[in-house]
Amino acid sequence: MPTPNKKLAIVIPVWNNWSYTKTAISHLDRLPDDHKLFIIDNGSQDDTSKLLPSKKLDIIRNKENLFFAKACNQGFTSAVDQGFPYVMFLNNDIRVFGNPDCWTAPLITAAEKGYLVGPTAGCLDNNLNFICEAPKIPTRGHWYVSGWCITASVQTWNKLIVDEGPFSTEFTFYFEDTDLGFRAKQLNISSLIIPVPVKHLGKASSKKLGVSNLYLNAKPIFMNKWKNKV
Repeated sequence: MPTPNKKLAIVIPVWNNWSYTKTAISHLDRLPDDHKLFIIDNGSQDDTSKLLPSKKLDIIRNKENLFFAKACNQGFTSAVDQGFPYVMFLNNDIRVFGNPDCWTAPLITAAEKGYLVGPTAGCLDNNLNFICEAPKIPTRGHWYVSGWCITASVQTWNKLIVDEGPFSTEFTFYFEDTDLGFRAKQLNISSLIIPVPVKHLGKASSKKLGVSNLYLNAKPIFMNKWKNKV
């Protein structure tokens, strides 16, 4: 059950890159007291390990890197257990450039109406090849809400539960948000793109993990699952 004075849980999976996490926390610090950050530390070996919990910050520490999907699912479970009715998944490589105390409001409003919502769309062609990330819904091909910032109500997220959370862990890295978006469409969950004054710097962790190999390993899994279903 939702708890009074708790509105939005912001789940942020991290793996090292302390400078990004530190800046993200400082940029999110002015959000209302009914917001709370859930940092999921995937076995960081830098100063991330020294981060301490506070009234507006929870920390879940993993001994090793469990990657994006498992970390997000951990944060989601913790947020639900604490009574938050809305959950946002957010990358740590972000900067807030306006409305620092209220930029989440339009996303929550859309989530209240049952939408899966975020500021950018991932765009695919008809053969499911990634084209770009865009601030509006494309007129051709396929699209999904980009996973670097995606929000929904717990009721909506619960419809998407797999592997103990809304993200499928069959993808080690990449395609988790694409798969989520396609599953949402199958379940008739509407998605929406709403601009917010937040910039995503992009691929802070994946650069260190090896972008090409991660993508090439995940793409066949994604294609086998979806090529004849959308």
